[in-house]
Amino acid sequence: MKNLLLLFTVLTFSLPTLSQVNARLHVRIKDTLEIDKYKPLDNGFKTQKLYMSSGSWRIKNEAAAELLKKETIIAVDLVYTDYPKGNDFTELNKRRLIELFGALPSVFNRQVISWRLVKQTGVQKTGGIHNYFHGFVIYYRPMPSNYDESRLIEDIVSGNIQPEDSSILKVFQRNEDWKDMLVVCDVTGSMSPYTAQLLLWIKANQKLRSMKSIVFFNDDDERSTSQVKVKDTTGMWSVSSSNYKEVMKVAIEAMKNGNHYENNLEAVCRAIDEFPEDKGKVIMIADNWEDPCDMYLLDYLKSKKIPIRVIVCGVNASFNMKYLDIARATGGTVHTMEEDLKNLASMKDGTKFKIAGIRVMLSKGKFYKIN
Repeated sequence: MKNLLLLFTVLTFSLPTLSQVNARLHVRIKDTLEIDKYKPLDNGFKTQKLYMSSGSWRIKNEAAAELLKKETIIAVDLVYTDYPKGNDFTELNKRRLIELFGALPSVFNRQVISWRLVKQTGVQKTGGIHNYFHGFVIYYRPMPSNYDESRLIEDIVSGNIQPEDSSILKVFQRNEDWKDMLVVCDVTGSMSPYTAQLLLWIKANQKLRSMKSIVFFNDDDERSTSQVKVKDTTGMWSVSSSNYKEVMKVAIEAMKNGNHYENNLEAVCRAIDEFPEDKGKVIMIADNWEDPCDMYLLDYLKSKKIPIRVIVCGVNASFNMKYLDIARATGGTVHTMEEDLKNLASMKDGTKFKIAGIRVMLSKGKFYKIN
């Protein structure tokens, strides 16, 4: 079937749970998946169901939707039943999407989130439509506590446990020619396994001189999304040391005192200002499942002609195009656990390629996923 593209442009909806919504809403959902009866994917993420009746667009468990606002959402399934068979459910599903927009507007603003439309056909054989799920299934990565993060870092650095995703270690192993690098590292949310790998590498490879200074970022307010000044001083912690214990102390301080806003580009600005002698050696350690909240700074960094090597962590089933945009704009590179993509700056419009199994196309200077 053709892709379902639901486009609401500056429309006003008067719905009982949404007094008035004025929004520009773009939702692309892959080809409808037809299946007898829906089961959530076993993809390693947690799930939360938002229940609806078979013919309704109302979310029954609104409290669950409210709790999801604190989580990192990675995918959404809209599930319905083809019953009576052959009916057109397009308008009902549009209303369901509008209802979800009212409850979780952030899921519509992040390109990295995957969407599926799932049509259940088994009721024709089994009957009992009320035995079939209707509504949304939200896949998310739960936010760990500071205690869990700190303990995990200590266990990995001490060798008590091995990281499940060894992206940082593998990238550094492939690029041992990187010397005296200026690192900006995300310590928000679930980045503790990758912070631990950074510390483990420092501990085990001091003679390689892989990195010279580090700026950890974890912004403590929402000013990054609206401010216009380049040199913000909040949400960043810096350290210059080859002693992993000193670096760990600063990393944990950053984790505990931030508030989980990804001010990636502010951190780069802070790093090149504080350590100007190393500005040509910037590595950004970034979370695939979160968008930088300060993309407005990209033009500024582009004008500085400072290449940014972006290590993207947590890549699984989707890839965040914003990190490709950052690397291309600055003449930098992108690195995952398995790949090094070094020719972004020379790519021409229309170029297609794969990264982490995701098909990507460059169009009008920006990268987009291809179904």
